[in-house]
Amino acid sequence: MERSFDYSQKILVAVETGIAPRVVSGLPDSHAVFKRISIPEIIRAFDHGANPLVRLIAGGKFRRVLDQRMGYWEKRVPAGQMCFVHYVRGTESEITLATRAFKALPGRWLTLGTYQVEPQSSAYPFGFPSGPVPDHWHLGEERVATSQSVYWFNFFPAQRFLFEKTFVIWALFSLYQSRERGECNQLVSVDGHGAPSADGVDTFVQINLNRFTNFAGYFASARAAGKQTFTKDHEYLWYGMLLNRFS
Repeated sequence: MERSFDYSQKILVAVETGIAPRVVSGLPDSHAVFKRISIPEIIRAFDHGANPLVRLIAGGKFRRVLDQRMGYWEKRVPAGQMCFVHYVRGTESEITLATRAFKALPGRWLTLGTYQVEPQSSAYPFGFPSGPVPDHWHLGEERVATSQSVYWFNFFPAQRFLFEKTFVIWALFSLYQSRERGECNQLVSVDGHGAPSADGVDTFVQINLNRFTNFAGYFASARAAGKQTFTKDHEYLWYGMLLNRFS
């Protein structure tokens, strides 16, 4: 398996709303677009996939987390529109050119920033978003992106002990042993002074970009990790999106 990955690469993340994502030309092949999954869709997937006992025990808490954390983005999507996230990885010069191309387009970006990978908290970053990665609980096997893959992008404003808290979450997700779980991620930290954002949108200094096997893998992994940490820490600010690959 090819495992080389250049940590000097830069990453661009841009969020927009609209009927369809804007077309940006002249970008590296790494450019990927993701479509946000709405909260009603997430609830339907949870109700469909979870057994009745899990729905009874965890359903209420799950919905509260959705409202408090994922609701951040839900409130910022105008009626009749959708939310899209652009991802580009490349050299510093490629990302500089890409950033200019994004900023030259008419209309607003909810947030548009450039980041770099934090290697200490990134599991198989070379495989994100769609490449094969090893399965450390089933040696010799690989995980690959499929039509069932879902992506969890978690946006963090500046706060005390942000890296340390996110490191703990990464460790807990990595320990989960189900065959349906988190497969790879890139924890990225802002390159510069913060990601410029639209009015009413936080400046995000860190984003965790994750790929999960499917909905079931995301729900089970989040429930296992959340028992110990992030759902109980009210000072830990994070605003997540679940997404499907759009293009």
